[in-house]
Amino acid sequence: MLGGARPMLLWYVWIRLVDGTWHKVDEIASQLRIPKSAVCWAAKFLSDHGLAEYDEEEEVRRLHDSRSRFEDIVRSTISSPR
Repeated sequence: MLGGARPMLLWYVWIRLVDGTWHKVDEIASQLRIPKSAVCWAAKFLSDHGLAEYDEEEEVRRLHDSRSRFEDIVRSTISSPR
């Protein structure tokens, strides 16, 4: 995934989780009209950084409402060559 695309993808998925309730990855992918694999990557990334909870049934929910924390974490993806 290109460096510039990662922050936008993370933002789109994170903002879909604004209410803090559980959402299915399939539903998010459908709403955003992007591949499920991209949403799974974003959900796992957000989960690995403590901003979301992601479970085995491919459901995800936002844990924190801290935009500044989100921005700091996403900023790190821009400098990361992954």
